[in-house]
Amino acid sequence: MIREAQFNDINDINNLGECLNNNFSNTYNLDNYINDNKYILLIHEDKSIDAFLLIFKNIDNYEIEALAVKKEKRRQGIAHELLNYFYSTYLKKNDIILLEVASNNNDAINLYQSLGFTIVNIRKKYYKDIDALIMKKVI
Repeated sequence: MIREAQFNDINDINNLGECLNNNFSNTYNLDNYINDNKYILLIHEDKSIDAFLLIFKNIDNYEIEALAVKKEKRRQGIAHELLNYFYSTYLKKNDIILLEVASNNNDAINLYQSLGFTIVNIRKKYYKDIDALIMKKVI
C-alpha cells in the first residue's frame, strides 16, 4: 500500500533513512515536510514502512530528495511502484523531475535509467571525492 506519510511515521522513516545518510534525521527535518505543500512524502508499507520517497515541488519542476527501500525488500519493484504512483497521482504531461545520485551508486543509477531518467550534468567531487550525477525525466 502506498500513502502519504503522517507525523506518526517520522521515526520509522528516519530509521530507514539512515541507510542513505547517517545523519538523515538532522539533514531532513521531516516534521516540516509532512504539512508543507512544497513536499510530497510517500511511503510503501506492508506490516511496517518498507520504503519512502521524498519529493520537493519546486516552482517549475520536482526534485527527488531521497528514496530508500529496506535492504531485504530491494529488487522487488517497490521503488518502481513508488515512482509510478508519484507520476500518476501528482504529475501531468511535460512536468520535469530532477535528482542527483552519487556516480558510484550503480544500483540507483540503473533504477533511474530504467525509469527513463537521463544524465544531464555532473557535479565534480560533490560527495567528497565522488561525483554527483544530475538526472532528469520529462513526463
